[in-house]
Amino acid sequence: MKKKKSESTRTTSTVAVRLLSIFVFLLAWHLATYLLKGLPAPLETFQTFVKLIAKGAEGEPGLVGWTLQEHTLASIIRVLEGAGVGFAVALPLGILMGWSKYFEKFAGTMIEILRPIPPLAWIPLAFVIFMPFRGSTVMLAQIFVVFVGAFFPAVLNTVHGVRSVDKIYIDVARTLGASNAQILKKVVLPGALPSMITGIRIGLGVGWMCLVAAEMIGASTVGIGSFIWNMYTLGGRNAEIISGMIAIGIVGYAMNEGILFIERRLVRWG
Repeated sequence: MKKKKSESTRTTSTVAVRLLSIFVFLLAWHLATYLLKGLPAPLETFQTFVKLIAKGAEGEPGLVGWTLQEHTLASIIRVLEGAGVGFAVALPLGILMGWSKYFEKFAGTMIEILRPIPPLAWIPLAFVIFMPFRGSTVMLAQIFVVFVGAFFPAVLNTVHGVRSVDKIYIDVARTLGASNAQILKKVVLPGALPSMITGIRIGLGVGWMCLVAAEMIGASTVGIGSFIWNMYTLGGRNAEIISGMIAIGIVGYAMNEGILFIERRLVRWG
């Protein structure tokens, strides 16, 4: 009974602290409107945010009829496609690199050379690569940029997770007659799972940021990054711009919390 009360009290305290942080942020934002010319007040932005959800932006060139959530959903689909491919490549590669020192030396050199290159620097090359796919060049280039952004955090965290598994467990499994495949499946992968999930969480966040920037540069017709850029080019649509930024933050927060929820279910001992 005491434990339930303690958990309830802790949950209430956490919610209160989060609400307080939001209140302080909104208060600071409101005060900033008196100092920064052109910065819309929180109430004005909220009203615009609701209108964008209900009707979309008025006078949005080439994008009239798209609501804010439709722009956001288009971006979410792209980030899931790009990150999904990135994780499908990064996780097996990271497992192999962490398991085999020879393979790590083989693949690690090129990964460390390519890793410092910012994902957005790949955009011009991505357009060249996908130019033959007329009609889908922009979309494929954006998905590729997400792939690059999501790939490196996932592969590096996976390598770290595999190498962090205590050698004692591996030795015990070998002593009991387990094969390498059994050790990998029953010992290494469960031990590396927390790091792998962390890599996925970070990679998804990086991919989301990269996609928004790629949509601004890549001149796509629909997407939250395109929406923000179009609002900027129209001029004087600051409330719409901030509304788009809020949508980006909400989706990023939701994705992060979703991965953490999955981690709590899969890694019960953590």
